[in-house]
Amino acid sequence: MKATRLISVLVALMGLVHIAATFSPLIGGKLAVLDEGTYKAMIYMSLMCGLLLVTLGGYAWWAIKKVACCPQLRPTILATAVLLLIDGALAVTCMPHNPFALTIGILCVIEFLLIFFMKTK
Repeated sequence: MKATRLISVLVALMGLVHIAATFSPLIGGKLAVLDEGTYKAMIYMSLMCGLLLVTLGGYAWWAIKKVACCPQLRPTILATAVLLLIDGALAVTCMPHNPFALTIGILCVIEFLLIFFMKTK
């Protein structure tokens, strides 16, 4: 259970890093070549991807310690694990040469496996 909670925190932290990394090209002006619509869409999608990691990692961290006394949380934790698995797989698929995406993918697969095989009592 401690390992699962640790991975949850790492996933949430990677989401915060993702959000912070969204702003670094903005500050350096590296996205000036994009048209305004593409620029806004890229910023929105990047921020939402980071927020998804923060939200799911934070929820998993909170709910994992509660599942022993509230087994009705098990389906929502499993849904969280599946969403993280999808997010991790898409990160690696869409950005295969990005080490950040590979790290997210590995963390999400580990989190999924730990939650899927977690004993509730």
